[in-house]
Amino acid sequence: MSMWWPHTSFFLRYAVILNVMLLFATTSSYAQQQPEDSEHASHHPEATNDPTVNANTDVLPTATQGKGPLGNADAMMGSGMAKGMDKMMEKMGAPKPKDLYPTLMRMHSATPEQRETVLIKATARMQQGSEQLATGFDWLARAAATDDYSQMQMAVETVKEGIAHFDSGLAAKRAIQDGQEPRRVALTWFKSQMNLLPSAPEKGTSTLFGMTPFHSAVMLVLLIFTIVMVYVYGFKMRRAAALLEELKSTDTASTSAPTTKVSSVVESNPAAQQHASAPAQSSEPALSSTASSRKGTFSGDMVVTAIFNETHDVKTLRLASPDGQTIPFDFEPGQFVTFTLNIDGFEKPVKRSYTIASSPTEQYYFEVTIKREEFGVVSRYMHDAVEVGNTLSIKAPGGKFYFNGHGSNSVVLISGGVGITPMMSAVRYLTTTCWDGDIYFLFCTRTSNDFIFEQELKYLQARHPRLKVLVSMTQAEGTSWMGPQGRFSSAMINEFVPDIASKTAHICGPPAMMDATKKMLAELGMPNTHIKTEAFGAAKPEPAPVKPQLATNTNAGDNRQVRFSLSDVEAHAGPDETVLDVADGLDVDIENSCRAGSCGSCKVKLLRGDVDMEVDDGLEPEDKLSGYILACQAIPKSDVEVEA
Repeated sequence: MSMWWPHTSFFLRYAVILNVMLLFATTSSYAQQQPEDSEHASHHPEATNDPTVNANTDVLPTATQGKGPLGNADAMMGSGMAKGMDKMMEKMGAPKPKDLYPTLMRMHSATPEQRETVLIKATARMQQGSEQLATGFDWLARAAATDDYSQMQMAVETVKEGIAHFDSGLAAKRAIQDGQEPRRVALTWFKSQMNLLPSAPEKGTSTLFGMTPFHSAVMLVLLIFTIVMVYVYGFKMRRAAALLEELKSTDTASTSAPTTKVSSVVESNPAAQQHASAPAQSSEPALSSTASSRKGTFSGDMVVTAIFNETHDVKTLRLASPDGQTIPFDFEPGQFVTFTLNIDGFEKPVKRSYTIASSPTEQYYFEVTIKREEFGVVSRYMHDAVEVGNTLSIKAPGGKFYFNGHGSNSVVLISGGVGITPMMSAVRYLTTTCWDGDIYFLFCTRTSNDFIFEQELKYLQARHPRLKVLVSMTQAEGTSWMGPQGRFSSAMINEFVPDIASKTAHICGPPAMMDATKKMLAELGMPNTHIKTEAFGAAKPEPAPVKPQLATNTNAGDNRQVRFSLSDVEAHAGPDETVLDVADGLDVDIENSCRAGSCGSCKVKLLRGDVDMEVDDGLEPEDKLSGYILACQAIPKSDVEVEA
C-alpha cells in the first residue's frame, strides 16, 4: 500500500484537476445558447421544413437567447427519429443519451408534471455520471499502479462518459429550473456534443453596432476627418467663387474705363543741369495706361534706403516708404517723380522732376538715376548732400512719356546720355513681365566710362533673346571700346531695326540728338505719330511759329503787362520772360516742377490777353478749351491777366 499510494495520489490529483477543468468548461459554456434550429433540422430533413437551427460553435450556453414555441415537437420528432439520433451520436463519439434527449425533444412545452419528470431524469443522469466518474478514477488509479495502459484508456473513457452524463443532466436540470423550453434545451445539449455552439464573447467587452471599442474609435476618427475635409473643401470653393466674382468685377471696370490718348511732341527742359524727365503725349494705343488707379497721385515723404554709383558722375537713389510697406503709388515705366527740396541759400523750396528708372513691378521701392551737373543746384544737392536715411518730400507719379507694351508687338527705344533712365524703366518692366514683343534698344554716349547700366543691360540681353541692344560711342578714340562709334545714322538704324517703318519709337535725350533722330526716322518711313520724344539739355527745341497777328493795342517790341488776379499784383514782362518768371519776381506762388511744359503742375487760367507757348504737353485737351496755360511756357504777346 505504501508503494501504491504515491502513484495513486499523483493520478488522483491529475484526475481531480482534469475533472475541475472540464466542469469549468461546461459551466462557463452554459452561458451560450443558439436560438436557431436550422443545424438540427439539417440532420433531420425528413422531419421538418422549418430550418430554425443555425450554429457552428462548440460552447454549451447556460441560457437561451429567446423564448417561444418552435412548432409541434411530436410532429417533428418521432421515436424512430430519436433512436436514429442516439445511434448517430454514438457513432460520432457522444455518450448515449438514453431517454433524456428524446424526452426533451418530444416536449413542445413542459407541464409541471413533465418538468418534474425531466428533473428526475436529469438528477438520475447526474448520479449516473458521478458513479461513472468514481469508477473511472478508481480504475485509472489501479491501472496506473500496474502500468496497464489499456486499462488506463478504458478508465479515461469511463471518466469522459461520466462527465458527459453529469454535464447533460446538469444542463437539463438548470435549463428546466430557469424555465427554458425542453426542446431548445435538447438542441443546445446536442450542439454542445457536436461542437456547434458559438464561442462566448470576451467578458467586459462592449460593442457598438457589432464593432469593438478600437474599431469604433477608428471609425469615429475617420468620420471626424471626413467632416473636416468636406468643410475645408466647401470653404475653399466659396473662397474661389468670391475671388472669381472679384476678378470679374475688376475686369468689367477696367474694360469700361476710357483710354487716355496723348500726342507726339518734343519736350525741352531749360534747366539743363537737372535732366528733368518729362513725358511726351501720343495718340497711340500702345501708350494706354496699365497703372492701377487705386493709389492715385501721392504727395508725402519717402526715405532714401540705398545709393548706387553707376558711373563717375551718375548716381542712383533708391527710396522706399518710411513704414517699410509698399510704395503708396503706382506708375508706368517712364513716368517721373517731383522732389520738393529745402536747399541752403534758397528761400523757397526747390522743385525738380526726375524719371523713375526702376520697374513698376518693384512694389517696395523706386529709383531715380541722376547725373551731377557742375552748375546744377538740385543735381549737386542730390549727389553731395543726400545720404542713406534721409527723408525727401515727393509727388508722384507724373508724365505721359511711357511705354508698357500694350497694343504693340515691338518697340524702338533710342536714348542718349542720362536719357537712358525712362528707357531702362521700360526694359526692366517689359522683361520682368515677359512681354512677347521685340525690344530694339539703341543707346549713344561719349565713352565707355559714361555707359550707364552697362552690366545690367548685358545681363538682360543674355537672358532675353527678344531684347536687341545697339550701343555707340561718340568719343571712343583712345579707349578699349570695340563697338560702333559716332552718332546714330539712318543706315545704322535701318540695319539694326528691320521693317522700321512699322515700328513705334521712343526717344529721350538732348534736343539736338532727338531732332536729328526724328528726321532720320521720318526718312526711313516711320510716321510722325509713331514717334514719342522727351527732351532735356542746355539747348531749347525749335520754337513754335509765332502767331502772325499781335494784340491790336501792343507793339512787338513793347513790354507786356502781366496781372495776377488772386494776388492783386502786376508787373511788366520782358520779351522772353514767361508768366512764371514774372510770378517769381513778384513772389507769386505758382506750383511748378519741370519748367519744361511737360508736368502740367504750373497750369493757370488765362483770364485776359494772348500768349505763345513753345510746349503745351502738360495740358489736356479739356484744359486748353477751358483757357488754361502753362506758366512756365507762356510768353505774353499782349497785356494778360491770369488767375494766380
